[in-house]
Amino acid sequence: MKQSLFALLTLFCFAAGAWGETVRVRHDHDPWGKCEGELIIDQEGIEYRSAKKMDHNRKWIWQDIQSVDRKSPSRLSVLTYEDQKLRLGQDKVFDFELLSSHRTFSDQTLELISGKLKKPVTDRVTDPIDAEYQVPAKHKHTLGGCEGTLYFGPEYSVYDSEDASDSRKWKKDRDVANVWSSQRYELEIRTYEENRRNFDKMRVFRFQLKEPLNQAYYEKLRRGLP
Repeated sequence: MKQSLFALLTLFCFAAGAWGETVRVRHDHDPWGKCEGELIIDQEGIEYRSAKKMDHNRKWIWQDIQSVDRKSPSRLSVLTYEDQKLRLGQDKVFDFELLSSHRTFSDQTLELISGKLKKPVTDRVTDPIDAEYQVPAKHKHTLGGCEGTLYFGPEYSVYDSEDASDSRKWKKDRDVANVWSSQRYELEIRTYEENRRNFDKMRVFRFQLKEPLNQAYYEKLRRGLP
């Protein structure tokens, strides 16, 4: 109840032009270590203020952020344009974990972040949706894969996996470029998710279906995409 009230208040404040959120977080360093501080998300961008490590302080305006990844209700990653010299210039990711068990990075917060970024975001939190169609599937990885269920609704598509890191929730008009099936036991979902293995390319999720694809719904799905 408290979380729902906070989410509604956040949405109202944003609409009124006064949106801002400050939370206590742990910043997990790569490859090891951590520090604690405040994460501030507001109209201007995202800022991290470390309690002890001042050299870890950062302030990004929205155009300086490539993407945001909600890895769990309590974990958020920010992909920046900052180079990592020890990794041949690879773009730096900042990982943040909420310290309070009573707070979450809500759907509303993620939606507002996406609106400010004017880019798709990655969402691994697969809350139930009003599904019109579902099918059990295996997500094929480069090596092996994981099993789960695909759910399709009017606004969102979801892959709910036994591997939480592989789960996804896509907003159709924001995150999905197109879908494709060459035969009834396979489905590809092409997304705008940041693909760090193939720079400047969208990410393709390839699924092996455990039941034949409903052709009528597949055609409806293709017509419903932007």
